[in-house]
Amino acid sequence: MSRLPRPTASTVFLWGLLAVFGVVTVWLFLPYLQYALLAGLLGYVLYPISSRLSRYLGRTLGAALTVVLATVAVVAPVVFIVGIAVQQATSILQGVTESMVIDAGDALLARLGVGADTMDVVDMLVASMQNGSRGLVGNVFTVVGATAQFLIGLVVFVFLFYYLLRDGDRLVAWTRTVSPLERDEMDDLLERCDRLLWASLVGTVVVAAVQAALTGVAFAALNFSNSVFWTLVTFLLSLLPVIGASVVWIPASIYLLVVGRTIDAVVLFVAGTFIISGSDNLIRPFVVQHSAHLNTGLVVVGLFGGLAVFGFLGLFIGPVVVGMAKHLAEVVARRHGADARGQ
Repeated sequence: MSRLPRPTASTVFLWGLLAVFGVVTVWLFLPYLQYALLAGLLGYVLYPISSRLSRYLGRTLGAALTVVLATVAVVAPVVFIVGIAVQQATSILQGVTESMVIDAGDALLARLGVGADTMDVVDMLVASMQNGSRGLVGNVFTVVGATAQFLIGLVVFVFLFYYLLRDGDRLVAWTRTVSPLERDEMDDLLERCDRLLWASLVGTVVVAAVQAALTGVAFAALNFSNSVFWTLVTFLLSLLPVIGASVVWIPASIYLLVVGRTIDAVVLFVAGTFIISGSDNLIRPFVVQHSAHLNTGLVVVGLFGGLAVFGFLGLFIGPVVVGMAKHLAEVVARRHGADARGQ
C-alpha cells in the first residue's frame, strides 16, 4: 500500500489562500446571487445561438446581438403578458364586491363561533393599512436603497449574461484545466450537468408553456373571462411536477358543471385529461432527448428546497444541485471501489 506524499508548507499555504479568496468571492456574489443564477441559466440556454452568430460576426458582436435578441424576443413579451395578467387579476378582485366579502366573512366567523362583526374586522385592517402606509413613507430611504440595489443587480446580470455568451466555452475549458479529477471523470461530470440543466430548465419550461397555451386556448374557446391570467397561473403551476395544469382545469370544469354548462364542463374535462395534461407524455420525450432520469422524489425535494433557498430560480437550480450530489456520490463510490480492488 503506497502512502500519499505529505503536503509541503507551500502547498498548504496555497490551499489556504485558495480557501480564503474562494470564500470572499462567494461572499461578494451573495447579494446578487439571484441575478448571477439568472444570467447563468439564460446563458446556458442561449449559448448555442450566440455561438452560431459568433461564427459570422465574431465573439463580441455575436454575444451582444444575442443579448439584444433575448431582450426583444423574451423579456418584452413576458412583461407584456404579465401586465395583461395583472390587469385581469385586478378585474377579478374588483368583481368581488364589498357585500360579498362581508357576507362571506360573517358566515365564516359564525361557523368558527367568533362573536365579532366583519365590519369591525375590516375597519381594523384598514387602520393597520393606514399605519403601514405611514411607516412606508417614513422608510422612503429603504425603498430608494432597494431600487438602487435592483439597478446594480440588473447591471451585474447584463454583464454576466454577455460574458457567459461570449466566453462560455473558455470557462468550460478553464474548469477542465484546474479540475483535479481525471479527464474521463470531468467529462462525465460536465455531461451530467448538461443533462440535468437541459431536463430541469428547457424541458420543464417548454412543457409548462405548451400546457399553459393549451389551457388558455380552451378557456378562450369556452368564453372564460380573464383567460390570459389563468394561462399564466397554469404556466407557473405546470413547473411543479406533482401539481401541474390539472389544478386549474379541474376546478374550472367543476365550475362549469355547477353553473349548468354541462357540455362545456365535459369538453373541458376531456380536453384537460387527454390534451392539456396528456401533452406532457407526448412532448417531454422529444424536448428532453437526453434526460437526467432523476427519481421523482429527488426532483420534488430539489424543487421545493431550491424554491426555499434560491427563490423562483430554485425551481430549476434545486434539481440540478440534488442530481449533481447524487452523481458525485456515485463517482466517489466507483473510485473507492477501484482503490479497494487495487489493494
